[in-house]
Amino acid sequence: MSLFRIAVVLSLGVAVMPSDKAQQEALYERAATAAHWTMTYCDRNGPHCEMAGEFWDAFLRKAEFAGKLAYDVALRSSLENATMGSTAPIPANARGTLNSDDLRPDWRGNRDHDQGGA
Repeated sequence: MSLFRIAVVLSLGVAVMPSDKAQQEALYERAATAAHWTMTYCDRNGPHCEMAGEFWDAFLRKAEFAGKLAYDVALRSSLENATMGSTAPIPANARGTLNSDDLRPDWRGNRDHDQGGA
């Protein structure tokens, strides 16, 4: 369905383009001027771009902190739920909800059974 929407929007965009050669050239010049004006904004307004850069860096640091915080809280919450409210500290190398019995491979079979039992 989204491919159909894209096709409709592109078709409408093409439909509103001018067909007269003079209008096409005027539109091209306006678009080129607007693109040039946008790309050279920092050349004309250096202090604004520097301030925006500082704000952007601060925003990125805050976003990184928020992401780490959300991850740590989710991890701690999932580990606490897995231990059923245990007050024991969470080990640094915790393997989620797996215990040592879960990590022992079962594919080796039962030794008692293989040595002549049953």
